[in-house]
Amino acid sequence: MITAPASIAIGEIDQTIFECPSCSRPLALGARRCPGCGARLVGGVTLGKASGFVAVGLAVGLLSGFGGAVVLGLSHAPVAPAAVGAHPSTAPVTGANAGNGAGAAATATPAPTPTPRTGVPPVTESALTQVIGTNARLAADGAALKAALDASSFDPSEVAQILRTISAESIFGQQVAGRLSGWSGSSAVGVELTSFYGSVHGGAADGLVASVRNAGAYRSAGTAMVRLLADLPRIDAEVYAVAASAGLELPVASRASTAP
Repeated sequence: MITAPASIAIGEIDQTIFECPSCSRPLALGARRCPGCGARLVGGVTLGKASGFVAVGLAVGLLSGFGGAVVLGLSHAPVAPAAVGAHPSTAPVTGANAGNGAGAAATATPAPTPTPRTGVPPVTESALTQVIGTNARLAADGAALKAALDASSFDPSEVAQILRTISAESIFGQQVAGRLSGWSGSSAVGVELTSFYGSVHGGAADGLVASVRNAGAYRSAGTAMVRLLADLPRIDAEVYAVAASAGLELPVASRASTAP
């Protein structure tokens, strides 16, 4: 008798997430574009590097056949006599070119360090903007997750892929939230964001432990995640309040509703 194959468990660490080779941002397996640096990926490798591998292989193949002929030809080529009287000139360089070179060297000054418009450190300002973008992507993932749960034909594999993406976003969110603790004006919201992203990551990890054959487990994990992400509007309001109190204007990210 042929026994049924064992269920394939989807782990969370080192099996569903990899780092972007360009900016080291955590991404879900199967991602074709990094939302951080915009790099296009092919099998976890940037498209440019993959194209470079192909180009290098082609170049090596062409040069391997051409190189032997060149070396053989040079070995039999006559040696030309050295030119007589061809000594480098020791006269000083004069003229317009010399003046331009001296002027460029004299006027070259290092670029000044940009001064922030407010008292907010540049790292904190960047982190606040990245939080809004991360939350917008999480909200979109939550909407896609809700649509998968409401579909007439439930597909646990689709829910698993969405949970992988949410897990990767939550890890990046934790990294960004940690940068907010360095400024007193954003330390409180940084602690709250770290806790929120940690809960999101934990919920995704707990769901991804189940086998894709366990539809009930993925339906339960997806439902719990939708409810957790429904708190995003309140968290965004706190981030905007922190930015407004410091005189910052953060971008308004459009996102779909994740209300259960």
